[in-house]
Amino acid sequence: MHPAPHSHAARTLCRALIAAGLLLPLGAMASPAGDALRRLLGDDWVTRDTSLEDLGIREPVVLSNSDARQEFYLPVPRGVPIADATLDFDARYIKGEPGRASMVLWVDGVPQTAQRIADGEGSATRKLNVEQRVRDTGFVRLAVDWQSEIAQRQCESNRATANALMVSPRTRLSYRYDASAIGSLDEAWSTLPGKPVLMVAGAKLDQQAFDSAWRMGVAMERSGKRVAVRAFPAVGDEIDTRGLQAPNGLGQVPAFAALAGNDKHKLASPAEIGALLVMGAPAVSGDVVVADAALRARYTEALDALQAQLAQDADAAEAFKAWRQRRMPLAGQDLPSKEIRLAPLGKQAVIAVAADAGAQGAGAFDTAWRRILVTRQAQVKAAEPPQASGEDGMRLTALGGSSASFDVVARGDWNATFALAAVSADGGMPDELVMDLAAAPGASATRPVASVFWNGILLAAKRMDADGHPERLTARVPGYALGLTNAVRVTFQRQPVSVDCNEIPQGYPVNVLPTSYVKPGRAQPDGTFVGLLPMLAGSPQLLVPDTYLADAPASLQRIIGIATASGVSATRAALSLTPAGQTAKPGGPFLAMEVAVDGAKPMVKVTDRKQLTVDGKNAPWLDISGLDNLSTAEVVRAGGQDGLLWHTLGQRPAMPQTPFVLNRGNIAIIGAAGPLAWIDSANPAAGQPPGAGASAFFEWRNYLSWSVPALSVGLLILLLILIAALRVSRRKNKDSK
Repeated sequence: MHPAPHSHAARTLCRALIAAGLLLPLGAMASPAGDALRRLLGDDWVTRDTSLEDLGIREPVVLSNSDARQEFYLPVPRGVPIADATLDFDARYIKGEPGRASMVLWVDGVPQTAQRIADGEGSATRKLNVEQRVRDTGFVRLAVDWQSEIAQRQCESNRATANALMVSPRTRLSYRYDASAIGSLDEAWSTLPGKPVLMVAGAKLDQQAFDSAWRMGVAMERSGKRVAVRAFPAVGDEIDTRGLQAPNGLGQVPAFAALAGNDKHKLASPAEIGALLVMGAPAVSGDVVVADAALRARYTEALDALQAQLAQDADAAEAFKAWRQRRMPLAGQDLPSKEIRLAPLGKQAVIAVAADAGAQGAGAFDTAWRRILVTRQAQVKAAEPPQASGEDGMRLTALGGSSASFDVVARGDWNATFALAAVSADGGMPDELVMDLAAAPGASATRPVASVFWNGILLAAKRMDADGHPERLTARVPGYALGLTNAVRVTFQRQPVSVDCNEIPQGYPVNVLPTSYVKPGRAQPDGTFVGLLPMLAGSPQLLVPDTYLADAPASLQRIIGIATASGVSATRAALSLTPAGQTAKPGGPFLAMEVAVDGAKPMVKVTDRKQLTVDGKNAPWLDISGLDNLSTAEVVRAGGQDGLLWHTLGQRPAMPQTPFVLNRGNIAIIGAAGPLAWIDSANPAAGQPPGAGASAFFEWRNYLSWSVPALSVGLLILLLILIAALRVSRRKNKDSK
């Protein structure tokens, strides 16, 4: 007999009620704080924005030719999709010539907007939506086309007009990305913002963590970043809490409640620091962290204190435990020796560097090796940038130069950019540049001209045969042309041909061949900053007072700035601490910061950070007090070693807002805007390696210069003997007659 339908429905209802009754206690156990922590556990999205100013473009980019185009490459995480991306294009125009003018904006090769420009002046600001997709190049490409119709004939060259477009450095790309999608150290390095934060354990560090921190800071600076060093906050520190809001459900927890509603807050307990970690506050966030034992202890203390405040809420305590295990693994254990690791810090992905891995990390993130860091962690025993050694040269293709040919109508440029450290080893420096070029013949009988520049300085030029065969152009590299970052440019110029202006000039291919190379030579210290650059790029000493460890963030900021400006190697330099009141004795090329060096006789003297004296040969050149927010740098020689002395002038040493290179003279006075005064008291011919700009007989004369007087005397004696012999011969002839 089949059961009645109503009996089956009753049993189903009964089971549902029983299940609901069993689940009711579980629902009653949930809490707002627990729900809030679980929401935070699932939130991996990070917001970033990058402006042209962050990329080093600090002045408006002006497009004024009748046909002008400019491209900008804005970095985004490589291989990671970006969302909610917008490009705020900020520009102004001036139109002073008649005729049509227009502006077209392109994003990743696709036109986005076009605007006809009216007479007068006005704003060309636009807000563009950027497609949400993966960019394997690591860039969003913004192109600006500026067209001015000026009744130009086909054979007339492109010229500047009274119509101009000024692109502001405030042009900005904003986007969000999923931090959990960052899968490798290489990708994490590519996501660093223009002004990354280097986080250290506190205001006081041990020597090992301090040493790693300055090296990683220099590595980031040389990647085009402007590093800010920040100490993990401690109880009693006042922090900026503007914009911080406790997540819904956590506002009743004391640590979170204490942080809300004020622009500034003085930390009263470790639990408040733990709340800052949960909220991802800037005060506790970093992009690169030196994960030593002291920082791990600080993390653990803050999270344990916050866990204690959540102990009364079982659901919140369990949710916080899960959040802590997933979001703060750096609080669980120390990093192994020599390890660099991609790790979550709250919802952010950070690069964690072991306390003893600074030199290895700086080398591994060099351009030559960074792309192989395709894992989340690596133990680096050694990492040095590949360099030319001995008499061998380094090919420009290995330094980033392209070997592909390109067409030139009137003018075309080939460029390669590389760090000085890539072409200087063991105290050597670039001495000779060998360029192998080729050009196809054109319609014009005028042969093309190739010009070679190093950092904008013309080294050599020649009129090419342009028969399609390789042609060699060799140039000496003078010391004054060197910089921390070096740009080699080859400019090809052709004479366009258009019969009676009825034809459009065509381009013809040219090529910088892959056999082009830079040849190193022996460094020639000459008492100037430029002469010292290759020495500091070798294996120098960094001499600092031991008091720097007690004020680590400010001291590190100074070291990073000066080490970058003077070319100190972040991988091979040796840090040496000098006790207060003692002098240092360098054993090699050195950078000494606020340390007296035994045997040095500086021209610049700073007394008690108040009095500045610059000695001349016969009388002081400068004797002044009352200056503040300045520093001085000078090239000196001590104990047979060349080095750089740096001193603070004033109680608040200036940290330049823009990067700079010490490449002029031998004395510099530095302010917030960079070097304010240069002094060159050395030989005006200094900075020029042997044979620079000279003929092929220069070296011959140089090597035999010691024998010139002897040769002159010998020739004179020989001449006198010949004259005497001639007279004797004449006399004999007369006698015979």
